[in-house]
Amino acid sequence: MSSEAARKILIGDGATPLKLEYFAIEGAAEQVRIALSLAGVPFDDITFPFSQWPEKKTTTKYGVVPEMTLPDGSAVTESMAMVRLAGEADPEGKLYPADIAARLKVEQVLGLVGDLARAWMPCLYIGMKPEKFGYPATAEWSESDTVIEKLRTGFIADDLPRFMGYFTDLIKEGGDKFLTGDDLTIADISAYQGIGYFRRGIADHVPKESLDSFPEVLAWMDRYDAHPKVAAYKASKAK
Repeated sequence: MSSEAARKILIGDGATPLKLEYFAIEGAAEQVRIALSLAGVPFDDITFPFSQWPEKKTTTKYGVVPEMTLPDGSAVTESMAMVRLAGEADPEGKLYPADIAARLKVEQVLGLVGDLARAWMPCLYIGMKPEKFGYPATAEWSESDTVIEKLRTGFIADDLPRFMGYFTDLIKEGGDKFLTGDDLTIADISAYQGIGYFRRGIADHVPKESLDSFPEVLAWMDRYDAHPKVAAYKASKAK
């Protein structure tokens, strides 16, 4: 697909704006918002509180968000499909390069980001829905705090360093610029959101200092933040 074709899908004739709907948090939609913004694709960022989710869920195609509504009225689901489409719409051809070898590098990094998310997922969701993992519901589980702490501290001690080692190698292979080379791509956007979670102090037993032992990763995150288009997007959010 060409950039022109992707922009036609996302923008249409300009009369009806693209809509992106998600909770009023960053979550899975933030990488989509950033990719669209960096590609210069205008969109309506529609957010809603968690309290409205039961009602909103019935209106979605698969009962999940984010959900994108194209100008022609059709729905797009799955955040990575949205990110790839937004990357394809980049007029400069940098976010999701057309060159097959370059795109293969991007896809491998996206896969690694997915591996990191899957490795962390049980540690996160056991605190939300322990019965999905064979434990009693939270209200009936007297050892919940102990088990959750053990899983999460174990991840931070063992799994996180392993993954940060992989990303450090990618950064070095990219010439200490971005994850696949000189240009920022959707791989950087997705990885930044996934890795950045571990320095936000959101989850219990995951301190904000969790990434401090990985200077190359932190330096890459600084370069990402300093990218003119990323900086412009973040400045627009701060208003």
